[in-house]
Amino acid sequence: MSIEPTPGQPAGAVPGADAFLQFLVNLVNNGSQIESIGVTLQMGGMLVSGSIISGAEYFDSFAVKFTSSLETLDADTRKTVHASLAELGDVFRLPQPVDPLPNYIHLADALFFTADGTPIAGQPTLWRGRTSAVDGFILGRLQSETAG
Repeated sequence: MSIEPTPGQPAGAVPGADAFLQFLVNLVNNGSQIESIGVTLQMGGMLVSGSIISGAEYFDSFAVKFTSSLETLDADTRKTVHASLAELGDVFRLPQPVDPLPNYIHLADALFFTADGTPIAGQPTLWRGRTSAVDGFILGRLQSETAG
């Protein structure tokens, strides 16, 4: 893995995803001893702060939260929807290759902030985004002053 700019990339071209960030995502996706990494992502003038989780954990959690909101559906239908959503995480249950690096990053307990650090109202949530859309990142999470 190289964390250098892409060879042959024209000067002034917008770079793709940060290979170092993708490497960190891959560490978590591989289910090693690292289950999550706290990060704050700078994306288009906004900050997204949370913990990197594996794609498998993201889809499992998403399936639970989504199907719990389907109160009007019968239990069998909710169970089928849950299984279908959780199945999307199956690819992450296998060892992840070093190449290609992951195109998506998954966060748990994501909070959103303006560029100056002002919290945007909302509860911590699951979040998924393209690694190529991240402008920069720091290790560690921002906390809302009202967060516990």
